[in-house]
Amino acid sequence: MSFIKTFSGKHFYYDKINKDDIVINDIAVSLSNICRFAGHLSHFYSVAQHAVLCSQLVPQEFAFEALMHDATEAYCQDIPAPLKHLLPDYKRMEEKIDAVVREKYGLP
Repeated sequence: MSFIKTFSGKHFYYDKINKDDIVINDIAVSLSNICRFAGHLSHFYSVAQHAVLCSQLVPQEFAFEALMHDATEAYCQDIPAPLKHLLPDYKRMEEKIDAVVREKYGLP
């Protein structure tokens, strides 16, 4: 089986995604350590920082959804959009993870 060990010690299995293995603290820690734009920046700008800024730009009722919009990247990284379009299997995996995250946290 293909899995990663998360910050909290959970095993996240890519071939059997379980909502109990998705932990909000794991998402926060992971996204805070991932640099956006494949790191091609003059200063470190994390996916978590981006998510927090997004959550502050939308009406309050959408803040949590904005905060979580890149949660999948905690499990499959931040791949630049031009490359992501060339990787259909990656996109399908990202969509599966996104569906489970949305279900777990009651997001539309």
